[in-house]
Amino acid sequence: MLGCHYSAPAREKIHNAVAGGQSDDSIVAAFVKDQGIKALIVPPAEGFNVLAWWGPVIMILGGLAVIFFWIRRMKQPAAAPPVLDSKVLERYQDSIEKDLAKLD
Repeated sequence: MLGCHYSAPAREKIHNAVAGGQSDDSIVAAFVKDQGIKALIVPPAEGFNVLAWWGPVIMILGGLAVIFFWIRRMKQPAAAPPVLDSKVLERYQDSIEKDLAKLD
C-alpha cells in the first residue's frame, strides 16, 4: 500500500496500538469496528461470505459433473435407424430413378 492515502494513518494507528501494548487481535478488532469487514484481507467464513469460499469449489465440481455426463452420453451406442416400410422405400426409389432419368 505504498503511497496510498490509507496506509500512512493506518500504519501510525497500528504503531501507536503496539506501543500501547495492545494485542494483535484487539488491533484487528478496532480496525473492523471502524471500517467494517472490508478492513480484513480474508473475509470470515460465515453468512454470505461462505459463498466466496465454496463458490469456486462448487463451480469446479459442477463442471466436472457436466463433462462426466457428456462423455458418458457420447459413449452410448447410437440408436438403431428406423425400419422403413418396403412399399414406401420402393416409391422413393422409383421417384429417384425418374429424376435421374430426366437429368440424362
